[in-house]
Amino acid sequence: MSPGYPVNRPGAGGMMPGMPGTRKMPGMPGMDNDNWEVPRNRSMPRGVDMNATPPGGRLQSPLIGKQTPLNSKLLPQGSGGFIGGKTSALLQGSTPPTRQPSFGSGSEPFSQAARAKPTPTPSPAPAAGRPVSPATTNVKPEELKRKTVSLLEEYFSIRLLDEALQCVEELKSPSYHSEVVKEAINLGLEKNPPCVEPVSKLLEYLLSKKVFTPKDIGTGCLLYGSMMDDIAIDLPKAPNNFGEIMGRLVLAGGINFNVVKEVLKKVEDEIFRKPIFDAAMKVVSSSPSGQGLLEAQAADVETCRGLL
Repeated sequence: MSPGYPVNRPGAGGMMPGMPGTRKMPGMPGMDNDNWEVPRNRSMPRGVDMNATPPGGRLQSPLIGKQTPLNSKLLPQGSGGFIGGKTSALLQGSTPPTRQPSFGSGSEPFSQAARAKPTPTPSPAPAAGRPVSPATTNVKPEELKRKTVSLLEEYFSIRLLDEALQCVEELKSPSYHSEVVKEAINLGLEKNPPCVEPVSKLLEYLLSKKVFTPKDIGTGCLLYGSMMDDIAIDLPKAPNNFGEIMGRLVLAGGINFNVVKEVLKKVEDEIFRKPIFDAAMKVVSSSPSGQGLLEAQAADVETCRGLL
């Protein structure tokens, strides 16, 4: 071996493979060309020779001496800026980041979990003092009529007003009360002898107990008056008895002569109108309080006379 030649044999203390001046080995990365220049940066001005020695005699890499910012998020969890027992130079003088609570792998943060499960809003309680609608019964009209006829027949048999009141309340059908009035008049006048007084007492009692209203009484009288043309053929005394019942109801405040006028209009045969009106006038005029009622309702009384 001649002196002056580098010894490139491994273990001889010569140059290592890949160092400048060594022989190129096929397939070695970065050894296919002789371009050993430092890559030109965009900030470097054109025309500057990177191989030229700068003033001072040393060529300094642009990466040497440049501090790389250390992201605290890349540090291990819980380090708080401590690496190997020493505080990082980049985090000195700064407040350690707050450690977020861990809820296990795959779990959501507490704020998101709270939003994911909203608290159910309780339904508002009913306002105090608000009336609760009573439960309505879905009883068929045929069933109501059967019960009505049954309680009326029992009343005409034993004549107990309290018992009849309880039976009417057990129907739980205020909208059917006008039908009860009509059936009471119809069944009472079919009796032999006709039950004029018991019918009047029953209707007056239910009116005084506020089970029946004046509207119920008046509507029931109109319903019965619309059947008078047929009833009077079989029961000739029915118009007179019906007029007597209406006269008693006028004194009790259940109806007035305006209702009597409407009933007379329902009767098509004029021959039946006169007994109805005459019987009602006789009952009212025979009472001490009846004279005041006739004077107060004089206009309706005259209208009734005009229908005869």
